[in-house]
Amino acid sequence: MEKIKILIVEDHEVVIKGIRALLEPYNEIDIIGYALEAEDAQKKMETLEPDIIIMDINLPGMSGIELTKIISDEYPGTKVIYYTSHVDERLITDGFEAGAFGYVPKDFSTEELVEAIHMVNDGQKYMKGIVSEKFISSFLRSEKEKKFKQIMPLSERELEVLKYLSQGLSNKQIADKLFISIRTVETHKHNLMKKLNIYSTAELVIYAIQNNIIQI
Repeated sequence: MEKIKILIVEDHEVVIKGIRALLEPYNEIDIIGYALEAEDAQKKMETLEPDIIIMDINLPGMSGIELTKIISDEYPGTKVIYYTSHVDERLITDGFEAGAFGYVPKDFSTEELVEAIHMVNDGQKYMKGIVSEKFISSFLRSEKEKKFKQIMPLSERELEVLKYLSQGLSNKQIADKLFISIRTVETHKHNLMKKLNIYSTAELVIYAIQNNIIQI
């Protein structure tokens, strides 16, 4: 198995050591280096070619969000996960708009950080719990919510799956309600995201709210 190459960008060496200690037991993950600030991170990007950068938002000099924009533009093969103590609505929204793929608060478990690494490595966005709630809250107050207005017709079954997903039901619960298999639910979810150009469950919830599929 090809390992997932990780570059850590964090201005506190004790945190870097902590992340290393958390991830070293996972054989599929290879921590290839670290940088204490954005300029050093840019230099190491060219030589190390990481798959994922685990980054704090608050960095000396250039912020993590500014660095994310550069990485998204110049190194599209590298994906950014924020690993930070700051769970702020504006920062979450700005971070994802800059091109980040994941947002993991430092009080999340090691398993959740590893889950984020795998999901992001597979090209999926990662946001859970308080991050999803704050992202949705912030996005709904933004003019950018207009992009979620319905542009593609959905089938009756797709609408049912979307409604139940937005209510927080698991794939198994949806399958039981609709008398279909879990695999069929997963297929409908995949088709929904593809049709709507949406990459996370949180964004599906926003879409459902904006198009009156569910009420809040």
